[in-house]
Amino acid sequence: MPRGRRGPQTSGSLSPHQASYVLNRMMSERRISPGEINRYLSDINREINDLEQKLSSLRAASGAVRAAATGSGGAAAAGAAPAKAGGGAKRRAKITPEQLASRQLQGRYLGLIRQIPANKRGQYQRTAKEKGREAAIKEMQESLKK
Repeated sequence: MPRGRRGPQTSGSLSPHQASYVLNRMMSERRISPGEINRYLSDINREINDLEQKLSSLRAASGAVRAAATGSGGAAAAGAAPAKAGGGAKRRAKITPEQLASRQLQGRYLGLIRQIPANKRGQYQRTAKEKGREAAIKEMQESLKK
Protein backbone atom coordinates (compact mmCIF):
# COMPACT_ATOMS: atom_id res chain seq x y z
CA MET A 1 0.00 0.00 0.00
CA PRO A 2 1.53 3.37 -0.98
CA ARG A 3 2.37 5.83 1.74
CA GLY A 4 1.12 9.38 1.76
CA ARG A 5 3.48 12.33 1.52
CA ARG A 6 5.16 13.56 4.62
CA GLY A 7 5.23 17.18 5.57
CA PRO A 8 3.08 20.03 4.34
CA GLN A 9 1.82 19.82 0.81
CA THR A 10 1.84 22.92 -1.34
CA SER A 11 -0.46 23.22 -4.28
CA GLY A 12 1.38 26.22 -5.70
CA SER A 13 -0.48 28.87 -3.72
CA LEU A 14 0.77 30.14 -0.40
CA SER A 15 -0.96 32.11 2.28
CA PRO A 16 0.47 35.61 2.84
CA HIS A 17 2.15 34.39 6.04
CA GLN A 18 3.69 31.40 4.27
CA ALA A 19 4.95 33.60 1.43
CA SER A 20 6.52 36.01 3.91
CA TYR A 21 8.20 33.14 5.75
CA VAL A 22 9.57 31.65 2.52
CA LEU A 23 10.93 35.03 1.35
CA ASN A 24 12.58 35.69 4.72
CA ARG A 25 14.07 32.22 4.74
CA MET A 26 15.40 32.58 1.17
CA MET A 27 16.92 35.96 2.04
CA SER A 28 18.59 34.55 5.17
CA GLU A 29 20.02 31.66 3.13
CA ARG A 30 21.18 34.18 0.48
CA ARG A 31 19.17 32.49 -2.25
CA ILE A 32 17.41 35.74 -3.10
CA SER A 33 18.32 39.34 -2.37
CA PRO A 34 16.08 42.22 -1.36
CA GLY A 35 17.08 43.87 -4.65
CA GLU A 36 15.65 40.96 -6.63
CA ILE A 37 12.41 41.14 -4.67
CA ASN A 38 12.17 44.87 -5.40
CA ARG A 39 12.85 44.20 -9.10
CA TYR A 40 9.99 41.69 -9.21
CA LEU A 41 7.70 44.16 -7.47
CA SER A 42 8.61 46.93 -9.90
CA ASP A 43 7.88 44.57 -12.80
CA ILE A 44 4.23 44.37 -11.73
CA ASN A 45 3.41 47.81 -13.12
CA ARG A 46 5.34 47.17 -16.31
CA GLU A 47 3.49 43.90 -16.84
CA ILE A 48 0.13 45.56 -16.17
CA ASN A 49 0.96 48.25 -18.74
CA ASP A 50 2.02 45.63 -21.29
CA LEU A 51 -1.23 43.71 -20.78
CA GLU A 52 -3.31 46.89 -21.11
CA GLN A 53 -1.53 47.76 -24.36
CA LYS A 54 -2.12 44.27 -25.70
CA LEU A 55 -5.80 44.41 -24.76
CA SER A 56 -6.08 47.79 -26.44
CA SER A 57 -4.52 46.54 -29.66
CA LEU A 58 -6.74 43.43 -29.61
CA ARG A 59 -9.84 45.57 -29.17
CA ALA A 60 -8.75 47.78 -32.05
CA ALA A 61 -8.07 44.74 -34.23
CA SER A 62 -11.44 43.19 -33.46
CA GLY A 63 -13.26 46.37 -34.38
CA ALA A 64 -15.31 46.15 -31.21
CA VAL A 65 -15.99 49.40 -29.42
CA ARG A 66 -16.80 48.49 -25.86
CA ALA A 67 -15.87 51.77 -24.21
CA ALA A 68 -19.10 53.41 -25.36
CA ALA A 69 -21.22 50.57 -23.99
CA THR A 70 -19.44 50.21 -20.64
CA GLY A 71 -18.55 53.80 -19.84
CA SER A 72 -15.26 55.58 -20.00
CA GLY A 73 -13.60 54.36 -16.82
CA GLY A 74 -13.54 51.80 -14.07
CA ALA A 75 -12.95 48.07 -14.28
CA ALA A 76 -14.90 47.70 -17.50
CA ALA A 77 -12.44 49.92 -19.34
CA ALA A 78 -9.56 47.82 -17.98
CA GLY A 79 -10.94 44.70 -19.64
CA ALA A 80 -13.34 43.29 -17.07
CA ALA A 81 -16.70 42.21 -18.38
CA PRO A 82 -19.59 44.30 -17.10
CA ALA A 83 -21.95 42.59 -14.68
CA LYS A 84 -25.34 41.68 -16.08
CA ALA A 85 -28.38 42.41 -13.97
CA GLY A 86 -30.38 39.41 -15.18
CA GLY A 87 -27.42 37.04 -15.27
CA GLY A 88 -28.39 36.03 -18.80
CA ALA A 89 -26.06 35.00 -21.57
CA LYS A 90 -23.96 37.68 -23.21
CA ARG A 91 -25.20 38.60 -26.69
CA ARG A 92 -22.75 38.00 -29.49
CA ALA A 93 -22.29 40.48 -32.28
CA LYS A 94 -23.62 39.20 -35.59
CA ILE A 95 -20.96 38.34 -38.11
CA THR A 96 -21.13 39.19 -41.76
CA PRO A 97 -21.38 36.51 -44.45
CA GLU A 98 -17.79 37.38 -45.45
CA GLN A 99 -16.58 36.78 -41.89
CA LEU A 100 -18.44 33.47 -41.74
CA ALA A 101 -16.93 32.33 -45.04
CA SER A 102 -13.46 33.35 -43.88
CA ARG A 103 -13.86 31.45 -40.61
CA GLN A 104 -15.10 28.35 -42.40
CA LEU A 105 -12.18 28.53 -44.82
CA GLN A 106 -9.77 28.96 -41.92
CA GLY A 107 -11.31 25.92 -40.21
CA ARG A 108 -10.80 23.80 -43.32
CA TYR A 109 -7.21 25.08 -43.62
CA LEU A 110 -6.42 24.29 -39.98
CA GLY A 111 -8.07 20.88 -40.18
CA LEU A 112 -5.85 19.95 -43.10
CA ILE A 113 -2.60 21.55 -41.90
CA ARG A 114 -2.77 19.49 -38.70
CA GLN A 115 -2.64 16.34 -40.80
CA ILE A 116 0.55 17.48 -42.57
CA PRO A 117 3.86 16.52 -40.92
CA ALA A 118 5.46 19.48 -39.14
CA ASN A 119 8.51 19.52 -41.40
CA LYS A 120 6.32 19.98 -44.50
CA ARG A 121 3.88 22.59 -43.19
CA GLY A 122 6.07 25.54 -44.18
CA GLN A 123 5.48 25.09 -47.90
CA TYR A 124 1.70 25.17 -47.40
CA GLN A 125 1.94 28.17 -45.09
CA ARG A 126 3.92 30.02 -47.77
CA THR A 127 1.32 29.07 -50.37
CA ALA A 128 -1.46 30.36 -48.10
CA LYS A 129 0.41 33.64 -47.65
CA GLU A 130 1.31 34.14 -51.30
CA LYS A 131 -1.61 32.58 -53.22
CA GLY A 132 -4.32 32.40 -50.58
CA ARG A 133 -5.79 29.78 -48.29
CA GLU A 134 -7.89 28.27 -51.07
CA ALA A 135 -4.78 27.36 -53.07
CA ALA A 136 -3.10 25.95 -49.96
CA ILE A 137 -6.19 23.86 -49.19
CA LYS A 138 -6.20 22.43 -52.71
CA GLU A 139 -2.51 21.52 -52.45
CA MET A 140 -3.00 19.89 -49.07
CA GLN A 141 -6.02 17.94 -50.27
CA GLU A 142 -4.02 16.66 -53.25
CA SER A 143 -1.08 15.65 -51.07
CA LEU A 144 -3.39 13.93 -48.59
CA LYS A 145 -5.47 12.48 -51.47
CA LYS A 146 -8.76 13.75 -50.09
